[in-house]
Amino acid sequence: MPWGWLLGALLVAALAYAASCAWWPFAHCRKCEGRGKFARKDSKVWRRCRRCKGSGARLRVGRRVWNRFARVRRAAS
Repeated sequence: MPWGWLLGALLVAALAYAASCAWWPFAHCRKCEGRGKFARKDSKVWRRCRRCKGSGARLRVGRRVWNRFARVRRAAS
């Protein structure tokens, strides 16, 4: 019986994550912490973040998976 609760909890968590990825597809860039720029440690000059290309946002993993499935589905039809 505990396995049923565990599977139910995992299902609820997965659905909640999928809903949050649909609602908020972007998260802060981990390298620049959402600023879009960063200063080098040896300099005071600000540089544009190469990972997010200066936007400060990155596409979340769940949203990336969703976009991939949608692209495959569109290509199949």
